[in-house]
Amino acid sequence: MKHHHYEALIVGGGPAGCSCALWLKHLGLKPLLIERSHRLGGLQNDSPYPNIWILGKNYKNGKAFAKDVNQQIKSARIETLFESEISILKYLESEKIFSILIQKKRSLLKVTASFVVLATGVFPRAGGFNPSESVLIGPGDQIEAAHFKGKTVAILGGGDNAFENYQFIKKQRPKSVKIFARNVRAQLPFVQKIKPGDLSVGPYSADSQAMTVNQIPFDFLVVMYGWQAENVLAPWIPLEMANEFLVTDQFRRTSFDRVYAIGEVTQASHPCCVTAMADGIVAAKDIQRRVDAMRVPQEVARKIKT
Repeated sequence: MKHHHYEALIVGGGPAGCSCALWLKHLGLKPLLIERSHRLGGLQNDSPYPNIWILGKNYKNGKAFAKDVNQQIKSARIETLFESEISILKYLESEKIFSILIQKKRSLLKVTASFVVLATGVFPRAGGFNPSESVLIGPGDQIEAAHFKGKTVAILGGGDNAFENYQFIKKQRPKSVKIFARNVRAQLPFVQKIKPGDLSVGPYSADSQAMTVNQIPFDFLVVMYGWQAENVLAPWIPLEMANEFLVTDQFRRTSFDRVYAIGEVTQASHPCCVTAMADGIVAAKDIQRRVDAMRVPQEVARKIKT
């Protein structure tokens, strides 16, 4: 590692974390990006779906987009640790820095950072279900890999993912697909594409052992109950949360002033790649302003001495 101290430690290499790291690097600061997996791009690595919502990237699916992210971070020479996670974190009040022990495979690395940025994203809510070959939880590769042709499929959930994955599953020509939603939260364009009779709104009872919904048997249960934040700092720093997501201000600062949270971990008004990347920029600019404010008195003192 080239440096032992960084202006910011960014935890999570999805679109939010990579955006923040890229901007900090171009603003002349030293970020360190750590990622639990072996690649950057977050959930986009598991997305075979076209990015029709991302301006200028509509011709690429999530996996291709993630590949571009990896290449750009590498080209910018941003220090990145893969297969790494925080082992111990302490805030040193007297020095206004974090002392952090990072576990990378079987090695331990000690670094310090002035700020910590959480970009750890989310994981699918299971709703009490256990994943299996016939019980699929959340969107992504598993939907693409499953063999729905000629099968009966029940989708549980009323959000965008439930309605969007209905379309992907239909392309495999299943025997039937039905959405069971206690209430509908999906965007109207998604709802309008549902075939009459394929949507049931109201209370329902699902049994993953019997593979039934309202006592109707199905070959697959697809659970789309939304997401919840992955707060990896919980063991060391209590951060305010609401509805299982981190609470931040307009600058993406959390309840602990030197900790930022960006991307889907904060339950954005509309979580997606674009809002996640924008969060990274907002946090990076605020960190730059604060670092510059700390540097000015030091520079003035240095000039007075000379």
